[in-house]
Amino acid sequence: MDKAISLQELYALYKRWVISNPGVVTDVETVATWSSYFVAGKINKSPIVSELVYSISKLVSLFNDRLIKEAYGSEETYYGFREQIKLWLTVIHYCEVFVELLVKNRWGSRGKWTAATLLQVFKCSSALILLFRYKELPVSHPPIAALQRKKFTEGKETDENSNAFFTLRRSGRVVRRVDGAPAVAFRDWEPLKIKEDRPGKGLDINDLVYAESFHILKPLIHLAAMRMFGTKSWKQWFVALGIDIASMKLFNRHIDKLSYDQRLEISRRKLGLVLYLLRSPMYNGYSKNIIENFLMSMSKKLPVTSFISSPIIQYLNHWQDIYFYMWAS
Repeated sequence: MDKAISLQELYALYKRWVISNPGVVTDVETVATWSSYFVAGKINKSPIVSELVYSISKLVSLFNDRLIKEAYGSEETYYGFREQIKLWLTVIHYCEVFVELLVKNRWGSRGKWTAATLLQVFKCSSALILLFRYKELPVSHPPIAALQRKKFTEGKETDENSNAFFTLRRSGRVVRRVDGAPAVAFRDWEPLKIKEDRPGKGLDINDLVYAESFHILKPLIHLAAMRMFGTKSWKQWFVALGIDIASMKLFNRHIDKLSYDQRLEISRRKLGLVLYLLRSPMYNGYSKNIIENFLMSMSKKLPVTSFISSPIIQYLNHWQDIYFYMWAS
């Protein structure tokens, strides 16, 4: 009983510390996350240890975000089916590489690909539930984004609708609050402008559903292609690239009508296309020599950069083999 009470007190102290020092907590989490990269190659079984450190740091950060949200009166709920799906997808997003490496170390390559397939089946089926049942479009990666703690705790992310104005129920007229008006020197005496950040009218929702369905199903299709053609084949590379391009084209038809958050997720996916240069067989045939030659020339011209370029060259093949799967999104 005393042990249970002590654990509760320890948890209460930790919770109080996180809530009272969000900036310090963020710095500690950042150091822990970056330390996972420096562990690589330094100790025995360093890839597994490195991914373990990374996964733990991200999960602790996710837990701390929840503590901060609850402490500052966030109305977000965590116990509905939709929220639970997002939570599990976020946990898998942070831990899947560690799980794959751990399974590979224990059961070999076959075990690794079995674990990868099971993880992707769960991710795809869960994302399809979010898409078709809850109209989550697009499904972001990870579904629960990291909290902008400074803005959140300082009240800068509060809803403008609740602070600056309110809407009359019967007429729908927008009325500015007395305490929501700016200082007299900064008033322009213009009617209140409401910024709407939601999809515009005229959207063809079918195009967006097809586009997101392609993106969600791509991991399973690509795994099947790798099984059929091999991991070093150009066919599986073009299959994944083709699905991504088809999805992007459908999204681009309506990009101007999407909300800011939706456009941000699409932009992240477009940037992710650059990673195809680091994935087999493109990397093995072309990109590897170009990247290594560039880093070596930089280290010769600027000696200071050798402290960065040398470890990158040393571990590039190792990182490429672990991280740059086309279905890990």
